[in-house]
Amino acid sequence: MFDPAHFQTRLKEAQTLLKRTFGGDPKTLKAGLRKAGRRLPRKARLAGREIVKAQPLAEHPKLQQQLDGEKLDKQFDRLIAGIKSVDMADRRKGAVLGALAATAFNLLVFFGLLLLFAMWRGWV
Repeated sequence: MFDPAHFQTRLKEAQTLLKRTFGGDPKTLKAGLRKAGRRLPRKARLAGREIVKAQPLAEHPKLQQQLDGEKLDKQFDRLIAGIKSVDMADRRKGAVLGALAATAFNLLVFFGLLLLFAMWRGWV
């Protein structure tokens, strides 16, 4: 059985988790999911889409009968688990290490080419 009050509390919970994890100030769940983008696991993104599709139906008293409360609860659980699984500190650390590795490789290539040029010109 679908309970609109329970749906709204789960919706607020998901929105606050999205806000806390990915930053920004999303007004709706759809905006929060858009901001999170591909940083969310695939199953969590799909669950979020299903919840966003159910939102207009949940607001209408007669159309609420079309919604399956248990299925939506599972979707909310999947979305919240996906949000909690994202470690933003680890992602930032990975991005910094990736940038440093690219810079180190570029410097290595540059000095190697500089050495080849110096040998070709007879400076070394």
